[in-house]
Amino acid sequence: MKVRRPYFDRLALLVFGILLLTGAVGIAYALMDIAWVGLFLGAAAVALGLATGGRLVRDAVLPFRVDVDSHGLSVRIPKLKRHLPWDEVAAVVLADAPGTTVQRMLRGPRLLLVPAAGVSLGVPLPEKSPVDGQAAVELFELGEVAYKEDRFARDLALLAGERFHPLFRPPIPPTSGVPLRPFPDQPDSARLERWLDRRRALLFVGWYLLVLVPSLSLTIVATQHNELLGVIVLVVSLMVVGIITTVVRHVTESCRDLLDDEARIDGTDLVIGAGPESPRISLVSGAVTVLQPGQLKGFGDAWVLARSADEEPPVPLLLLADPRTGLLRDRDDLRALEAVLRGSAEERDRAAGRQLDELASQAPTSVASPVTPSAGALPDRAHGTALWQASKGVGRAVVLLGVVVTVMIAGGWVVEETNVVGPALIVTAIGMFCVWIFYAVFRVVALLRALLTIVARAFR
Repeated sequence: MKVRRPYFDRLALLVFGILLLTGAVGIAYALMDIAWVGLFLGAAAVALGLATGGRLVRDAVLPFRVDVDSHGLSVRIPKLKRHLPWDEVAAVVLADAPGTTVQRMLRGPRLLLVPAAGVSLGVPLPEKSPVDGQAAVELFELGEVAYKEDRFARDLALLAGERFHPLFRPPIPPTSGVPLRPFPDQPDSARLERWLDRRRALLFVGWYLLVLVPSLSLTIVATQHNELLGVIVLVVSLMVVGIITTVVRHVTESCRDLLDDEARIDGTDLVIGAGPESPRISLVSGAVTVLQPGQLKGFGDAWVLARSADEEPPVPLLLLADPRTGLLRDRDDLRALEAVLRGSAEERDRAAGRQLDELASQAPTSVASPVTPSAGALPDRAHGTALWQASKGVGRAVVLLGVVVTVMIAGGWVVEETNVVGPALIVTAIGMFCVWIFYAVFRVVALLRALLTIVARAFR
């Protein structure tokens, strides 16, 4: 059992720390020609930058290795470097963080080490074991390491035996029903996210080069020829761009919307989400169908469970296969869905059940039981994932600014030749820019929050 910190977390600390150190050095260089008041404030900023950046760089480069086997623990972390045979360990406790409910939610479960009587670790023991109150030292939080919570508890229990005490907040099952397994699970989920990101980027480039730029160019040419013709082309272009934008967004987001949804079977209903107000879809109402790969735009090689009425387009409900690879969902999940559909009085539902039965015969079987995330607990690599998602959001804001600038340039091109088209494009660009400002501020705040969360973890 090898416990390591995610490389992305360490890279984020290193990059952010280097930026702070570089900024502090730059400020120090600029202080040479500043008056004493500015010198005092600048010196404070330099001191803060050096202290914070140095701490982050140190935490990023210091070793973090915890190896557990049948003989004991080998710990090499900043606060403790030692090999401990099991005879020198009284207990290892996986417990929630103390304090308020908010603090527990932010920190998540942590691993405490209680040395055996008479064994000195050579470091302070500021914690108390929630089992019997013995002095203990905190090794790490589960949110800091690249290890799933359920697997960590299972592996450590197997190696530590009776010394292991899992006192963290247990998973809270749904109020009713049978939970379906997360799908796709890590690392397939991360690969699928990257695949969807690349596809979204390609679709955006295609939309920009083949839809927006040609529409604006055609409007400019028509306006230079005749203003009335330019107005007509502008109106038609706005309609075309709006329709194609809606289609592109649906293609890029419809699959992504199903990735993080929790699902369970409650009686004859499929419940999407974990909250009390989660939508419920009847599986025996004659509206359920199984769509093959290619029948829904944007879902790649995925089989999809969908709700479909004769007069309405199908609404995707649940991924039955990975859109990137076509790998089917776990066999037990497909069998559970098939069992409900098979008992329906509607032929459409029973046909969907037969299709699920065929898929289940080809699907893999997981050895792990369904896992429901701990209430309020942060998943593995949650902070690094949040930082990566926030960084992508800032990148999207920068790219969208290019769209605003393009519309502004198009308006400026013909503003002196027309009384309608040029001003209309400029007003449109100004409105888009105002919306963009709010979006950009939202994305930057999210990025700063993710960065500060990682910094706070480093200094806790």
